[in-house]
Order: sequence, then C-alpha cells, then structure tokens
Amino acid sequence: MKVLWLELPIFLALAGAVRAQDEATPLRTVAEATDYRATSGYADVVEFCRRLDETSPAVRALSGGTTGEGRDLPLLVLSDPTVGTAAEARKAGKLVVFAFGAIHAGEVCGKEALLALARDIATGPERALLDNLVLLFLPVYNADGNERVRRENRPGQVGPEDGMGIRENATGLDLNRDFTKLEAPETRSLVRLLREWDPAIVVDTHTTNGSRHRYALTYDSPRHPACPDRVLAFARDELLPEVSRRLAGEAGIDTFFYGDFSEDSKRWETYPPLPRYSTHYVGLRNRLAILSEAYAYAPFRERVESTYEFLRQILRFAAANRERIAGLLDEADEAARALDPVPVRCEKESFEAPFTVRGFEAEAPRDFSCLYDGRARVTESVKRPLAYVFPARLAAVAENLQRHGIEVEELREDALLDVEVYRVEEVDRAAEPFQGHRLVALEITRREEALRVEAGALFVGAGQPLGTLAAYLLEPRSQDGLAAWDFLDGAIEPGGDYPILRLVKPQPTLRRAARRLAEERPRPRRVTFDDLHAEGPRLDLSGDPVSGIEWLDTEHFLQTKEGELWKVGARTGRSEPFSDRKTEALLAAVKEVFKLDDEKARELVASGRPTHDPSRGRLLERDGDLWYGDLGGKIVRLTSTPVDLEHVPSFDPLDRRVAFVRGGELHVALIEKVEERRLTRDGGGGVSNGETDWVYMEEVYGRGNTKGYWWSPDGTRIAFLQFDDRPVPAFTVVGEVAERQTVETTPYPRAGDPNPLVRLGIAHAEGGEVSWADLSRYAADSTLIVEVGWLPGGESVYFYAQDRAQTWLDYGVVGAAGGEVRTFFRETTGKWVENPGPPRFMSDGSFLLPSERTGWNHLYRRSATGELLGAVTSGEWEVREVHLVDEAAGWVYFSGTKDSPIATNLYRARLDGSETQRLTFAPGSHSVTVAPDGNLFVDSYSDRNTPARVDLRSAEGALVRRLDTNPVHELADFDLGRLEFVQIPAADGFVIEGSLLYPPDFDPSRKYPVWFTTYGGPHAPTVRDAWHGGRLGDQMLAAMGIVVFSADPRSASGKGAVSTWTAYRRLGVQELADVEQAIRWLVAGHPWVDPERIGIGGHSYGGFLASYAMTHSPLFACGIAGAPVTDWRLYDSIYTERYMDTPQANPEGYDATSVVKAAANLHGRLLLIHGATDDNVHVQNTLQLASELQRHGKDFELMIYPASRHGIGGKHYQRLVVDFLTRTLAPEGATSDGR
Repeated sequence: MKVLWLELPIFLALAGAVRAQDEATPLRTVAEATDYRATSGYADVVEFCRRLDETSPAVRALSGGTTGEGRDLPLLVLSDPTVGTAAEARKAGKLVVFAFGAIHAGEVCGKEALLALARDIATGPERALLDNLVLLFLPVYNADGNERVRRENRPGQVGPEDGMGIRENATGLDLNRDFTKLEAPETRSLVRLLREWDPAIVVDTHTTNGSRHRYALTYDSPRHPACPDRVLAFARDELLPEVSRRLAGEAGIDTFFYGDFSEDSKRWETYPPLPRYSTHYVGLRNRLAILSEAYAYAPFRERVESTYEFLRQILRFAAANRERIAGLLDEADEAARALDPVPVRCEKESFEAPFTVRGFEAEAPRDFSCLYDGRARVTESVKRPLAYVFPARLAAVAENLQRHGIEVEELREDALLDVEVYRVEEVDRAAEPFQGHRLVALEITRREEALRVEAGALFVGAGQPLGTLAAYLLEPRSQDGLAAWDFLDGAIEPGGDYPILRLVKPQPTLRRAARRLAEERPRPRRVTFDDLHAEGPRLDLSGDPVSGIEWLDTEHFLQTKEGELWKVGARTGRSEPFSDRKTEALLAAVKEVFKLDDEKARELVASGRPTHDPSRGRLLERDGDLWYGDLGGKIVRLTSTPVDLEHVPSFDPLDRRVAFVRGGELHVALIEKVEERRLTRDGGGGVSNGETDWVYMEEVYGRGNTKGYWWSPDGTRIAFLQFDDRPVPAFTVVGEVAERQTVETTPYPRAGDPNPLVRLGIAHAEGGEVSWADLSRYAADSTLIVEVGWLPGGESVYFYAQDRAQTWLDYGVVGAAGGEVRTFFRETTGKWVENPGPPRFMSDGSFLLPSERTGWNHLYRRSATGELLGAVTSGEWEVREVHLVDEAAGWVYFSGTKDSPIATNLYRARLDGSETQRLTFAPGSHSVTVAPDGNLFVDSYSDRNTPARVDLRSAEGALVRRLDTNPVHELADFDLGRLEFVQIPAADGFVIEGSLLYPPDFDPSRKYPVWFTTYGGPHAPTVRDAWHGGRLGDQMLAAMGIVVFSADPRSASGKGAVSTWTAYRRLGVQELADVEQAIRWLVAGHPWVDPERIGIGGHSYGGFLASYAMTHSPLFACGIAGAPVTDWRLYDSIYTERYMDTPQANPEGYDATSVVKAAANLHGRLLLIHGATDDNVHVQNTLQLASELQRHGKDFELMIYPASRHGIGGKHYQRLVVDFLTRTLAPEGATSDGR
C-alpha cells in the first residue's frame, strides 16, 4: 500500500506548517508528540481540552454528553467573545459549526485533526474565524470504543502503529447506524447537542478503507430526497466543490465524493441515502452536513493533515458565507412546515453523465470513467398529514421523537377526529438481526374514518420545523423509520390497524407539551422565593384548565381553542368556527375609521362588548366615546362627548339600544337612528342615576361592578337606582408618589355615618317622565336596596329592601308605572339576613329562593305572591349556588356541601323536596356549568393533591367526555411538602376544619416553628379540598422548615349561618377563641411543635384577626397584619353594621373588638403593612394603631407602600414578609432559595 500511496502528493508544506506550530507551543496532541506512532487516549483528550481551556480565553471545555460506560464526552467551544451555553451562542448571532471525530474509534484522524485545529484557531491567525463562527469540536465521540486499543484493529489501515480503538461502542452498536433509533447513550448525547446548539453545519470525520484510489480524502453531503432541496443542492453543488477546489489549489490535496469502485470499475458506488447515517440524518433536520473520509492507506500523519485542512477550508467557507447560510437554513425550516409530500422510500440513482475517478489498475495510476450513484430516486412518498396521533402506550415512540427534538404534545381532551388509518396487511421481518434488530417491512392499505381519540394520546404536528423528520420516522413504510426498526413490535400484526393515526382534517384540540424525557428532567427541588417573585415568568403548577365554557344549546357550547372561538359538539368535541363572531369586516373598518394598525385594531375589537346575539356587532369605546360596529363592517358613533365619559354601557336584550351613565344621568343611544336620549334629569352634584356609589359597589353589587340599572326583558324600560351621596361624609386619599400630590375624595360612610339615600326608578327607553317606586314606608336614611330585577313578562319590578343593620329583608314588587309597592314577605333570622340573590322563576310565577332561616342556606319554593310553599333542600349543610331549574323534569341543580364542609359538589333535588342526588363523585371541589336542559354538565374539579381537571358528565353524573385532563408535568420537578387536612374538636363540640403543610423533609423528632394563616371573615372559609394554585407561597415557607397551619374559625367555616352568627356584634372574639383552641390542640398533640415559635398572619379581615390576636392572646411569638381594620368604627357602614350593628347601638361590642384600644396588650413582634392609597381599609387604621402602640411604648415594625391600595403585591412586599419570618420563626440557617 505504501508504494501506491507514494504516487499521491506529499504535503510537505502543510506538514512543515503544523510542525512549526508544534514547536511554538508546548500543547501538542499525542499524535504530534509521538511522531504519529500513537493516537490520543480518552484521558489524553480530556487533558488536552482542559489545558486549552486554561490557556485560551477563546475556548471553553464542556461536556458533550455521556457514553454507555459513563465517560463524559469532552466538547470544545471556540468563540470570541467566549460563550458557554447554547443560549449565549444564539445571542451572539454567529453561525454555529459542529465537527466530531472517532464515531468509529479506529478511525482516529478526525480526533487528532480536531484537537490540533482547535489549538491553532484559539492561538493562531485563524482565530479571525471566530468573528463569524462559534465552533463546537467533539474530538472523541466513541470514547468507550476509543479505549479498546489493539494493533490488530482496522487491518489494512496505515497507522497509528501503536494501535487504535474499535468501530463499535461498548455495547457493540455502530454509532453511525443509530441516528434514527437513537439507542446508544452517545447518539442521544450528540443529538441533544444538535437540539440545543442547532449548528448550521455538521462535519462527521471518518477514515475509509474501501477501494484503492488516488484521493487524500473523500466527502459526501445529504442525499436523501426528504432533505430540503436547496440545502441538498447548496452542499453538493457549491460548498463541497468550492472547498475541494481550494484544497487542490492551496494545499495540493485531491478530493472527491465518497465511494468505492464496482468490481468492473465502471461505477463509483456510495452508501444508501438513509437517515441512520449522520450525514443524511442532519439533512433531514434541515441543516448542512458533511462526511469526511480520509484515505486509510495513506500514512497516519497525512490523513490527519488532510482532515485538518479539509476542516479548515469548510470553516473558511462558512465564515465567508455566514449570512447566506443562515438565510438558507431559515428558509429550509419554514419550508419544512409546509405539508408537502414526504419521500419514505428511495434508492440510489446515478448521474446521467459519467465522472472521471482517479484510481489504480494493478499498481499503476489510472483514471476511470464511472457512473456515480450519488443521487437518490424517490420510489414511494406519502402526502403529509396535519398531524400524527397515537396512544400513550407507545411511550418508546414518543420518547424517540422527543430525543430528536420533535415537538410531541399530549391531547388533553377526548375528541372525535377525522383520520386516516393504515391497515397492516403483511409484516415481513428480516431473517437475521442487524444492529440488534430484525428490520421490519410492512404492506399496508389506507382508509379514512372518524375515530374518538382519548385524552392522553400523543400528538405530533407535521407542520413543525422537524415535521419532515417526524413524518419519516412515523410512517409505516419508511425504509429507516421507527416501524422498520421494530419500535412497534407488539402493536402491529397482520390484519390489524397501524396504531399511529394520520389527522387529515383540521380540528382544534386542547394540547400541551408531553412529559419531558426522564433523562432530561431535573432533580426534584423545593419551591424558592425566586420561583414565585422573580422577574419574568413565574412558577405555575396549576396548568391551564379549560374555562369560560358557554352553553349555546343543549348539545353545543362555545369554547376557546388555539386562540379562537369555536362551537363545540359537547359529546364529540367536533368543532367548527363560531362564524357569528367572525370579525374580519369589522377589523378592516376599525383600521380604516380609527387609523389603527392590525394589532391595535384587534385589541380594540377584542375589548368590545358583544351584542346579546353575537352575530350582530360590538360596542367599542374609543376616544372617550361609544361606537357601534356591526360585523358587516359598518361603524357608527353613538356619543360625541369625549370629555364627559360614558360609564357602565350595556345593550338592551334585543340589541337595539345602548344604555349608559354620563354625569350622573342615565342615557340611551339608539343604534339604528344614531340618536341619544337622556332619561333622567336630576343627576350630578352627588346624585347618580344608574351607577352605584363606592359602598354599594363594594358591599352590595360586587367589587368592580358599578352598574345600577336593569333592562326589562323586551328592552323598552329600564329600572335603576338613584344614589344620593350628599349626606355621606367624604374620605380623602392622598397620593404622595407623583411630583405633585393627587387627591381623591370619595363618599365613604363609616359605621354609624349617614348612608347614601337610595330610590328605585323606572324609565322608558323612549324617554319621558321617570316613574318612582313609592318607598315611603321605609325610612329613607336607613334603608338599603340590595337587589333589583324584572318579573317574567316585564310588567313589574322586584326588589329587596333592608334596614341599615340588615336584620330583615323585604321582597317587594312595583309595577312598571311605579307608585305603590307590594311587600310579598319579610325574611328575618334574629341576627342578620344575607342577600339571597335573584329568584328562580317558574312558569306559574312561583319561584325558588335561598334562605338561612334555619341557620343553614337552603332552597325554598314560594308562590307568585311570595307565600312559602315548602323547603326543596334541608339539613346541616349549605346550598352554595343554583345552576338550573328543570321545571319539566322536576329538578333543580345546585352546588352544595352536603357530603363535605370543605368541598363543593353538584347535586339535584326534586322541586317538591322529596329527593336529593349527588352528581359529582371525584374527591375535591367541583365547579360546574349545566346545559340548558340539565342533561349534561361541565365539571371542573380539583383536590388538595391534583390540579383542576374538566369533564363532561350526564345528568346522572356518568362520564361523557374528558374535556381537559390538564396534565401538569412540572409537578414532578418539585419536592413539595405534604398537605394534611385535620379536624379540631372545640370544647363545645364544634369541629374546626384545618390543614397542616409539612416541610418536604419533615422529621417528627425535630422541633418546628408554625406559621398560622387564616382570613376569618364571616362566610369566608379558606380550608378547602382544592388545588388552590398548589399553595406555592406556603410551599416556599415549608421548604424553609416552617410548618404552615391553617384553620377556619366557626364564623368563617362555611358551616351555615348558625356558625357565622357566633360573630354577631363582636367580630373577632369567637374567632380568636377558635384560633386559640386550634393552636392549643396542635401543641398538645404534636411534640414536634415549638410553642415558642408560633406566628400568625393575614390580610384585610385576616390582618384584623392577626392584629387582634397579637393584642388579645399570648400564644403568638410574632404576627403580620396586612391592611388591617384596627377599629370597626373606621370601616364602611354596610359591611360593618351587618355583623356589628351600629356603634351607637353596640358601643361595647366595638370597644371589645378594637385593636387600637388594646394596643397596650401587644404580645410578641408585630409587623404592620398597609398601602398608603388604600381606598377600602384606609391607612388611617394602621396609623391609629401605630400611634397607640407608640404611646404605650410597644415596639413593632411598620411598612407603608406609598403607591399601593388595598391589595399589596410585588417582590419587595413578599421579601419583607419572608425576611420577617426568617428573623422571627425560621430555623437557624433557613433560607428561601431552596437550599
């Protein structure tokens, strides 16, 4: 062989250059140091990389993965400036080139060349390459095979004479046959590197020992016809010919396409274009790939030098063409998303014109004219589907795809999908194994079918950047796909269906990313402060359960999927665009009329209020006025008062008019006539018609809801409330953050202050005189109107009137013409009466209405005139919400607590009260939406251990369809503390519901501090068998070594009004007694409790209870009171007087519950927190307490947030709380960073 090689060019100039570099630096490869008698062992490579990292700032030595025997694969990253991660490389904006050696460990020239080239680039003039490139060199890929050195390996190869490694890895796998099946740890590591760094060019260096020829090196590029055409052509027709030309011209190195002579020397034959080989595989990833094959019969030195120069020329070409290559690959990624046909079978094909190939005849040089089979001809292709869907049991398939970097999603719902199904007609398995597998060939037929696919199935979109690769791997007829490599053995048999379905018609579905690969999941860790409060995305372990479902009819509902609104068949999941809400024409009109870009126009339309019939139009608010846009594209301006804003606008039930309030007056705008009418004329100056004041918004009609008018069913009249705040004292909130003070003055009746005067009026939508209800039987200055609505038919208005202390509630009715009021009944309890909400009317005029008359909230049926007909539900439990009255079937559907005081379920009861049935049975709390006929309901449910899931169930509770499994795979990434529900017996037999959250490493032999949390307000339980966001804040505290204890005092327990009434006229007293009972129970029965380190905290009412406990109980070492009411005389009248009566009628109760008056009794360390612009619980509460604490010489801590209102958030606030607990409670050395 040496005689033959002497006929090739001898690269003395190149060798001299390399040797000169060797002499100039002490860092030499083993090959250089031994005059190419030996090659580097694994330890030599590792040491070389380490030293190069130490000596050059342009080099980082990293791990490129792990071998089967546990060796780290040394990876050199060359860049200027230095990058150490793929993210940093992307940020640098340079082209990434990856080259690796020793995939066959006996082929060692690439290994040595890469080490030498890395050194020379890092320390020599070639460093300029790093201006445009980031280089990744993995010199010894088959590191395990590299250690199995024998001189007998690779017979016929010239050197290194001290021996070389073997072809296979430690388990006998050929790593260059593994790129589709990804069995070897080495292959998985390399492909993971491709996924993370996304190199534009990949070079795989080999040594060929095939035919004798006269080329120092041969090469190849991707040839599989599924590779992007432009990428394939660029590598074959431009990159490689240019590199070959430069090699010949600058270094005298002859190169050609890789191959072997046929027996008759008439053909130049290459290997099959299959993606099991690295070069074709990288091509299917839409990237440039180059195979380098040094000539085995050349001396070792010259093989290394030719590989070195080949690599250098590739890098020079890449640097010079950086932008062009990057653009080409971006286009390839985008083209791969197209649903073009995918070649799944091909064969080699020769170019039409012969090539001249330099070889030998006998021992004499000779040029041969050969046909070169360097092309591929498609023999079979398939139309790419929209997606592939397969059952979760095919886990090996999903994991393989994920290892390739193909996006695999999990179907979250059961859905009826239009799919193509392959029937397996024949299964042909190879007689002999190859690479440990008996390759499989399938004969199939295809059919279309509508199939119900269950939630949990795996979904692979074919329109993703690696969609071509995904299709190739999943198709049953692919030569080198997963079926061919027997991944589906056990799932396929003749006459059966191929288990991977092809989705052929668009169908929106709920999906999320599949569970991460086991080898890529992080070690479970604890929740940290930064998880919850760092800038950017924060930890969320609740997922995104479907919500907002709106029933259209008995079998269809509206649901948002993939960002669009769809009409969904409830039982099937079949979806169609909800065409009635298409807004293309309206969008175009909005852009034209308001001169907006597309994004702003979409925001405006999306924020618009839809008509009751969604096919008609939107109410838009723009430039201080109201506009109406119909979906046909016509826009009209309804108001023209940009300075005076319109408030609480709404359509009438027939979508003909829009009502709104401006300047305290109720108005109507006619849409067709574009005409505005003023319906009231006595507003302004403290009087408002149709818009609530602050206290009614906060305490009666719902926070944020200031709408105080109600359309009649036919849209011809409007019932409204008039609020006269002129008698109400005003409170001023001053903002001090801006350069100049901001002053907000709001009518705010405190306990005992005059309330707003309220009247009930009825206006005709066409205008005219307002009709007023005659409320003369009620004292104007002490009457509340807490509910208003229209009776069926629209001829009368019902309303609820209460005294200011809310000890009774009258159900009154007034005709549409106003005047005389009829009181149908009065509700009393002996304590206070809660607003029962609107009645549920039936066809005969009778209605259902909740009542707490027995101390438990239950449903009662009343006649059309209010006569009590009987109880529909009863017992020591609560009806929480009525969903539907199915009068024809005789059922009422409602949520309640019949089976658990800490969980809600759906029930139905006979209207005659004879029977109650439970319809939800899964553990935890259920929130439901019932279909109009009651035959179906949507059930969203969670429990303490499981985030919300959503099902569709029948009227009997049977599962119809999974709507959302809401898998939260991230839960596996965290080491969470255990949550335990407890029941605490009080001295009088009442059972207090509580929960304990333990630290993840809880040890009952240790002592732990306890942080007690509660809200404690009437009818406001916090202990619920629900996911509750995973209680992440509490989990952070548990990770610090603090046991988090929660318990609801009886007034907040949700166990009926009979329990809540214990707080009557003395808020805080019984609550604290219950809290103390809970603390004493915990200390007495749990030796791990450190009784000297128990704290309490809460916000708003919880802040009151915390501050009350700190001044009335010695059990707490510390407390945090956020935005507390410190004296109930300082809070608003409607809320406070409901529970406390007025200060004039109950002075002793107000004194007994005052924290301010008990300031001298402060125990432990107290932190007060308040927002300076709190317009609900004014900061005056905290400042009065602070003043009294100072007067009594009590130390405490205080933090005021100048820009915050009642809700306080942000990183500073959260850090303040954690730091306080760390100082006062946490074990020594505890931190909130997860350590």
